[in-house]
Amino acid sequence: MNALEKVILDILDTKQPNNVRELVELVQKQVDATPKTIEQEIKSLHKKGLVQLDEPVSHKNFISFMSPKISRWFWIVLGLSALSFLSIVLLPETGTPLSYIRYIFAFILVAFLPGYCLTETMFPKQQTMDVIERTTFSIGLSFAITVLSGLILSFTPFGLTLATTLPTLGSIVIALATVALIRKYKIQ
Repeated sequence: MNALEKVILDILDTKQPNNVRELVELVQKQVDATPKTIEQEIKSLHKKGLVQLDEPVSHKNFISFMSPKISRWFWIVLGLSALSFLSIVLLPETGTPLSYIRYIFAFILVAFLPGYCLTETMFPKQQTMDVIERTTFSIGLSFAITVLSGLILSFTPFGLTLATTLPTLGSIVIALATVALIRKYKIQ
């Protein structure tokens, strides 16, 4: 492996450029080489299977960006929110095996979805954090959001009940997911 290959691979690992042009500019800052030479080296790394080149994806409008194929995470979040809401409202609290389904979906709604949506809002690029960091961040933020919304609800005239907590958390999840989707659309 020559020095230029090492520099290209190092920049791809550390700086994660968005496109080939940005990669070429970053390599030129470190190595005295022409853009043509750098592009040829990138193509040879691609042929060797060390670099993956993807076609840029741009969507004509926000509606096409919302398709389930592209924004699958958004539809999964909305589906889990709806299932959580329905299971909490319709399934019995205790005494039946179905109550465990209610507990699972309630746990997902309280301990994961609000933080996941906030994480997606704050870090819309997937390269920013890996899966473990994103999951850990999501769980921690979920508990913080749930506690803060419970605290705020306890000071309202409605009080802290299931009838107030469920729509509040559902609204927070849907609002944050929508904001995250918009941010992801703007950076693509």
